Amino acid sequence: MVGGGMAGQDEGRSFAHRLAHLIGTVHPPDRKPYSYREIAQGVAELTGVTMSATHVQQLAVGARRDPKRSHIQALARFFGVPVTYFFDDEVAARVDGQVADVVAWRDTEARDLAQRAMRLSARDRETVTALMDQLNSYASGRERTRRGRKPE
Repeated sequence: MVGGGMAGQDEGRSFAHRLAHLIGTVHPPDRKPYSYREIAQGVAELTGVTMSATHVQQLAVGARRDPKRSHIQALARFFGVPVTYFFDDEVAARVDGQVADVVAWRDTEARDLAQRAMRLSARDRETVTALMDQLNSYASGRERTRRGRKPE
């Protein structure tokens, strides 16, 4: 268990609050947040650390207050944040700002693409849609190949 690392949490946001924030904001732009089950599966695939969906949920709502070091490290890796995100207010504020910037950019970018596409002819929109489908298919194939590799 992590000893003493949570002592300063009363001054800032709790581990649970920070994890819940990551769950709510760090996900692909074309979908809702990851489910607890998806997080547990993703953590296991990415890091080899196992935890149940219920355990992830209990951590996110604060029902479990002293997570194992391996779980903290695995969750940080899954969400792409430094481990210190969960314990250091300055790091958390910086990462949250970066995440907010990415979310705003991604939403703006998607709106811009949609507006630009609407100015195209129907035939050209079909071409763009087919190209996007091909790119998505290619990206999905790459992701499946990457998941088949063992974590480093």
